[in-house]
Amino acid sequence: MNAFTSRDPARLYARNECASVHGRAAEGRAFVNAARLLDRVLRAPADTAARAHALNFNRVLWTALQADLARPGSPLPPAMRARLLSLSLYVYRALLALRVSRDPEPLEALIEINRNIAGGLLATAEDG
Repeated sequence: MNAFTSRDPARLYARNECASVHGRAAEGRAFVNAARLLDRVLRAPADTAARAHALNFNRVLWTALQADLARPGSPLPPAMRARLLSLSLYVYRALLALRVSRDPEPLEALIEINRNIAGGLLATAEDG
């Protein structure tokens, strides 16, 4: 079933909205979603499926960010790339630790990081 044959109007709207968002706005929304998924884990720590999904989504997102930052010709200044790569290593270590730990502190830190990254991306998307 594709977006045009979906019987769920909310799902159809979400697909169309995502298809129309590009660049930094799309990246910002991805980080908002990453934070939202982790927040769900924080509120329902016994939900192992939600936990696995949130950790995997965040791993994939941050791996994509690392790859983008490491590619030649990245438009970001070298110092900012270095700081973001360092932050991505912290995030990766925290995600690994959260696979076995139920400590809420790393979750809270990752939620805050994702929200801050999203805020910066969404603010610059509005400016550009």
